[in-house]
Amino acid sequence: MTPVTLASIEIIPRVLQLVVGVLGLIFSIRGRARGVSGLMAGAFAVMLITTTASIVWQFVSLNAASWSSSNHLDLDEIQLIFLAVGLPLDAASVLSWLLVAIAVAKGGRPARHPGFAPYPGPGGYPMAAQPGFVGPQPGYGQAGPPQQPPH
Repeated sequence: MTPVTLASIEIIPRVLQLVVGVLGLIFSIRGRARGVSGLMAGAFAVMLITTTASIVWQFVSLNAASWSSSNHLDLDEIQLIFLAVGLPLDAASVLSWLLVAIAVAKGGRPARHPGFAPYPGPGGYPMAAQPGFVGPQPGYGQAGPPQQPPH
């Protein structure tokens, strides 16, 4: 098997991850209008960047044999280059998946705004009373914090 064929086979999972990243970015950007966290779009953007960089690095690294002959690099220096490029790419990939997981976990909960009760009506306005509802009874106070008597 030639090195290019082997590299092409090795990038198949990365290409699938790239497709997932593109779809995730599209859906998260569309979901921003419905209140999806911006963290989700950022996480998918980081995933796209790291996946694209790792695919490019896979093909650039095919020339490692020519690096040693043309630049007089020994095996330790080539391993150092692979380590210096591979570790940040892997760390960024792990970070992107972690950000996606955090965004998904955060997206499952409604946003909390202390002091504001959500109204069930459209546009944030209270709905009209339901048929058969009897308004507040005379002599009874409205529910809420205790009121101070006037001075």
